[in-house]
Order: sequence, then structure tokens, then C-alpha cells
Amino acid sequence: MLTKRILIVDDEEGYRKVLTNSLTDIGYETKAVNNGLEALEEIRRKKYSIILLDVKMPGMDGIELLDRIQEIKFISHSNIVIITAYTDQDIAKEAVRKGAKKVITKPFSMDDIEACLSEL
Repeated sequence: MLTKRILIVDDEEGYRKVLTNSLTDIGYETKAVNNGLEALEEIRRKKYSIILLDVKMPGMDGIELLDRIQEIKFISHSNIVIITAYTDQDIAKEAVRKGAKKVITKPFSMDDIEACLSEL
């Protein structure tokens, strides 16, 4: 399998650690950041095939970050997956309309994440 590089953007340290450790264990190259500004800096430094993006974060939320990511031309090759604890369908619809490939609801299992990633 060709190694896929995944950027994890979540302000909750527990989710970052679980995702980083679990995805690394199954062969993905991962980088985790805790806010939108750090994510933008990282995206400008490296290309990521997948971006796991939390919606509710302090400062720049995930929807605003999604807009900013879409403005960076070479990012269009990234598959963006929204991760949210909010079940509001309007948020999910907006995220997909703005370019997200999938929406996963917290709490999630690693099986949910692996199944989603295998579809990308």
C-alpha cells in the first residue's frame, strides 16, 4: 500500500492522540495540530492526501478552515473528512457543499475511521 499522509486537526488532545497512534499503527503517516492556523501553516509546508478536520475549535472553526483550505490551489487533491460532535445536519450539508468528502460524528470508533478512509 502506498503510504497516505494524513493531517489531523482537532483542539481535543485525546482525539489527536488516539487518531495519530491508531492511524500510524495501520500504516499511515500522520501529523496532528490543534487549531486552524497551525493547520494552514502545515498545509502550506506539505501535501496531505487526507485531512481529518474537527468542526468546533476555538478561533477559526472547521467550516472557516475548510473555506481557507479551498483557496489554496494545490490542496484540491486532499480528501477532507469533517469530524464533529454536533449532529446538526446543516453543518454536515454545508461541509459537503464546501468540499468535504465525508462527515463522521463523535464519538467514533476506529472502525468508523478506517472504513471512511478506505473509501477515499
